[in-house]
Amino acid sequence: MPESPVAALPPTRILTAGQREIAYCELGDPHGTPVIAAHGSPGSRYQLLPLHEAAVAAGVRLIAPDRPGVGATSPSRDRGFDTGGDDAVALLDELGVTQAAALGFSGGAGYSLALALAHPERIDRVVLACGMIPGAPRSALEGRIPIVSTLYLVARFAPRLATAMLEGRGPFARTRAANVDAWPAADRAIMADTELQARIAPDAAEGMRQGARAAVDDLRRYSTGITLGDIRQEVRLVHGDADGNVPIGVARWARTQLPNSRLRELGEQGHYFAVTRPEAIIEALLGR
Repeated sequence: MPESPVAALPPTRILTAGQREIAYCELGDPHGTPVIAAHGSPGSRYQLLPLHEAAVAAGVRLIAPDRPGVGATSPSRDRGFDTGGDDAVALLDELGVTQAAALGFSGGAGYSLALALAHPERIDRVVLACGMIPGAPRSALEGRIPIVSTLYLVARFAPRLATAMLEGRGPFARTRAANVDAWPAADRAIMADTELQARIAPDAAEGMRQGARAAVDDLRRYSTGITLGDIRQEVRLVHGDADGNVPIGVARWARTQLPNSRLRELGEQGHYFAVTRPEAIIEALLGR
């Protein structure tokens, strides 16, 4: 397979909104079906890089902003899962996009759902890839990797400590390496693949440009639910059944709470399936 033209990274564009700057990039087909993405926690506008080739082939335009306080986007005041919603709408306006699908990755899922709830006239479909759901009950979290559960708990009650954990400072420098064996086989294979790691490394670096506090705020918010029953758009959930970060029970529970939703479970796939199975997300975005 020829090397993807996005390997050199897509250009970053800056939209000025009042006193703030919103950084974003675009991937896929620039004339295709528009999608506004919410990256995970931590993550950045580069998180969609593995979807580029599949999006080009399918005619999908991926609009990927950094959420507030991440990458090159200015921080904003805390509005819960509505934080960043105004940025998304401003960006759609700037690009002349009347309606788009919303794509939420992992810790970005709550933001995509909130965007659909607040702006139903702008968001016609929601796709959640390995998405965490606000207010998911403890029973849905069975099987979550212990260090991930610890991080969510610490984010609620000791956010500075959680920030140090995510940034790998001090005694936390080897936290991820020490817990690799807890991840499912599919994710361990991605972690061990140097070529794949090189491809996704820009996202990890950019996601931490301003530190981990925005990501910690993301984790903290997930203890509080949103009114899932008021979301009328179709919601497609795509989830690996071996996910140890956001267990499959979360997606199964969400399927019962969202009035118009469908769940596709990917057998033996973990949290990072988008790297090796991007077509599953693109198909959901196109309603297939």
